[in-house]
Amino acid sequence: MPFNGSKSEGRRSTMKVMLVGEPGEQRTQLKTVLAALIEPELEIIEGETATAANLSENVAAPPAATLVIVNGNEEAALGFLQSQALHSPRPSLLAVLTARSAGLMKRALRAGADEILFWPLDPGEATCALLKISEARWRTERREGGVVISVTSLIGGVGVTSLAGNLALALASLHQRVALVDLDLQTGGLAVFLNLDPEVTIMPLVRLDRKLDSIQLESALTKHQSGVYLLAAPKRIEEGELVSDITVGTVLDLIRQLFDYVIVDCGDHVDENGVAAWERSEHLFYVLNQTIAAARSAWRFIDLFERLDLTTLEPRFILNRYNPSHPLTEKAIEATLARPIYAKIPTDDRTFESIEMKAQDLFQLAPSSPVARAMLELAALVMPRPELAPLQETFMSRLKSAFVTHQSR
Repeated sequence: MPFNGSKSEGRRSTMKVMLVGEPGEQRTQLKTVLAALIEPELEIIEGETATAANLSENVAAPPAATLVIVNGNEEAALGFLQSQALHSPRPSLLAVLTARSAGLMKRALRAGADEILFWPLDPGEATCALLKISEARWRTERREGGVVISVTSLIGGVGVTSLAGNLALALASLHQRVALVDLDLQTGGLAVFLNLDPEVTIMPLVRLDRKLDSIQLESALTKHQSGVYLLAAPKRIEEGELVSDITVGTVLDLIRQLFDYVIVDCGDHVDENGVAAWERSEHLFYVLNQTIAAARSAWRFIDLFERLDLTTLEPRFILNRYNPSHPLTEKAIEATLARPIYAKIPTDDRTFESIEMKAQDLFQLAPSSPVARAMLELAALVMPRPELAPLQETFMSRLKSAFVTHQSR
């Protein structure tokens, strides 16, 4: 695939793991297997059950993962797991069992083990378990700042751009600082959607010969009357080829420091730029409608996404332009995908035709419409828990206002 390779190179640091168990053949063999793993790159330290806790606390940097051998001295190993599980923060705890016993597995999990492995250690299973920890650790380190939300599809005409734009407008209406990034580089639909004619696009950031800073980024943004900022696609179609995944990653890492939410329109295709955005996203929304073609394309996307192995990100499926009387029902689509529908945005062609003709946005023209309410509900789903209390008050007041307005007509 064209986007394999460069996106992961040079970004991961060495991962420290601690191997805990009594000296002997088992510990030696486990260390040999771990040392032979190609990815993630490991720094291995060893300790005995009785002294490992002190060793973990006194090293310069605590381990990201601790593998505890549960063999003949089960009580000591399980006691160590239990003591470590009480610490906060703590490393990920992996119990390496020498017996495939259901009872022992339950005891290890109840003692605090995050995952179970078995001796002799299978290199593939070890790689999978440690990569999950490494990816989660890397994503946590890179996720300082605002929330990144990527919106994508594999089929055109389902409303990726309108959903991304309206979600940004909904969040802005709830007093959030929001930026839109247009990675549909050939179409550049977000500028049209917002009725903007940006003087500056992403291109000056592509041509930089020095490290990107916030002043340069801010100078490339265009402000919409709603308060949303847009980083627009290039004006010329061919310039889109110059935008690399490295540029996208650098821009997103910085722009999230300036905004509460960053919404990325990834268009209706998959490339390195889109994957770079997904890697930095807290939410990935896949948009489809009630057509056989859209459902089949969504299934192909699921297959692709699983092969990308972005282990800490789960795509959510948004059913756009939803019609409850359509013969292809929500339940039928869920059965096809073997995935739930995360949110439904109702169809409302008349409202969107008025928006296009009058050059106004959804929350200017039809703030009490079913579509606007659905977008506010989706905004509520992506807002962090600490923000839900004030959000609920704002959201309920909007619903009340919408009801009163409707009754007065």
